[in-house]
Amino acid sequence: MNRRLCIFLLPAVILLSACNDNGGGRCGTTGNIVVPADSVIGPEPGGTKDPDGGAPVALTISGNVSYDRLLVTAAGLDTASPANEVAQDVLVEAVAWYDLNTVFASTSTDASGDYTLNFSTIADYFIRARAQCGTAPDIDRVYHSQTSPPIVHAVPSPLLNRAAGSQTVNLHATGDLPNDRAGAFAALDTVRRLRAAASGSFASLGPLDLFWAPGNIGTRVLKNGSGQTITMTTVTGLDGPMGNPSIYLIGGSSADPLNSDHDEFDESVIAHEWASFLQLTQSRDNNFGGAHFGEELLPTAAYSEGVVTAIGLALLGTSLYRDTVGYIGGTTGLQFEFDMESGVIPGTGVGYGNEFEITRATWDLFDGGTGSPADGDGDPSNIALADFLSSFAALKTRTAPYEVAWMPSLLQQLIDDTFLNQTDANTIMTAQGAQFPPPGGADPFPALLIVGAAATSGMLDAWSGTDPNSILGPQANGVFRLELAATQSVTIDVTNTTAGYSSLAHRLDLTVHDLERNILGQSVGGAPNKTVALNLTAGTYIIRVQHLPASQAGSMPVTFTVQAQ
Repeated sequence: MNRRLCIFLLPAVILLSACNDNGGGRCGTTGNIVVPADSVIGPEPGGTKDPDGGAPVALTISGNVSYDRLLVTAAGLDTASPANEVAQDVLVEAVAWYDLNTVFASTSTDASGDYTLNFSTIADYFIRARAQCGTAPDIDRVYHSQTSPPIVHAVPSPLLNRAAGSQTVNLHATGDLPNDRAGAFAALDTVRRLRAAASGSFASLGPLDLFWAPGNIGTRVLKNGSGQTITMTTVTGLDGPMGNPSIYLIGGSSADPLNSDHDEFDESVIAHEWASFLQLTQSRDNNFGGAHFGEELLPTAAYSEGVVTAIGLALLGTSLYRDTVGYIGGTTGLQFEFDMESGVIPGTGVGYGNEFEITRATWDLFDGGTGSPADGDGDPSNIALADFLSSFAALKTRTAPYEVAWMPSLLQQLIDDTFLNQTDANTIMTAQGAQFPPPGGADPFPALLIVGAAATSGMLDAWSGTDPNSILGPQANGVFRLELAATQSVTIDVTNTTAGYSSLAHRLDLTVHDLERNILGQSVGGAPNKTVALNLTAGTYIIRVQHLPASQAGSMPVTFTVQAQ
């Protein structure tokens, strides 16, 4: 599936950035781009400083903070006419010229982007606005993903002399490369508005960190709280570098920033990931994690991916998902578009196994309801968005037989909460190639592996000369399950049985997950066979075998066996 529409726990493949300079950055000894802090939050060039000392000078500094936003259109980003938007509720600081961390005073902009600072100083200073808004614990921050440690993006003024007295200092974040400071404020404003739209349904969502940098599509600088390297692609996870739920947003390729994929202005892309944050913190998510590309998914994964697209776009007030490519000075366009009211369903799955069917069904549950966008196709349900989100959150407490979060769990919760009836639920799902209740009323998990039993064979075709979906990409996952009644030591072996094995064309990686999306064990790399040994408690586990050739165009079908011992 399109990577913009997928949640990853932590990707198994580490995508490395090239050792190219990126706006004043430097290359580390391991080939990482590391951007120095002063180039992000230090003063702009210009201005001079006087010697410190003398009587303190009382100052009142006021001004406005704004940024350029590239608008998403049917042709891609409108790179010719950026919109000038005010930066609401962002942190503004008066900072000593001699220390980036010495702040004389701070405040937040109002709804018009205006601010006023009052402080006294014996040293010259500069003003900066940070890509941070909200009050504890509900704070949104946009961190630069190539500073170490990560720092919150900023747009600064030049150095200012205290002798000039009180004055007006306006700050404007432009989209000019290589810094593209506007991108940080555009992404921040999107998550701010999403949080505000959901605030009536949740007393507090807690902090959210968004990591982004222009030209950053891969880095070995960022690590999560467990010390694992985080690949910069559009993903959401609970375990971020600063200990908070986090979104990792790509900023295009540093090798070709003008024509590559940027997401800082793609609001629907951010909305999908933000709704994943909502699901992870307020509801239940049993997605196994990992990459997928439009193939038929586990119903839990299809649900997790599909429901958040509908929720995120409902909070934005639009049914149209658009993911753009390109930038100012380059060639822009749409690389993916899906209308939840009328769009053609992409992908190979059907019913509960297709995330876009789930997106469409979820949208049909609440469109036309209070607080939701209008209904354009006359479906039988119009649940108020606040009521829908109430049931969505209640999934956290759901017990058997619907304790696993997938589409029937949500439908049953809505029925139990009297927001939906079974007839309408079945009508909506029938239109998407499924039924409600589903056969047996239980989650159709993938193939079962029995410890000690014979190996189970599988086949994956990641390319074979024809991409099964030109936008969403190739099928690449084999998924199995393990059911344990008691604590047990288990070894999972994957044997690559492909004739003429080549790691460039036939590589398989092995990952073991629990139902809460935690990676419990991995075996990755070019070796033909993979093994993971674990001591597991009673429960259900997901084993994912992924075809990861070095070159999709040159890859070939692979065959394998998987066995639990």
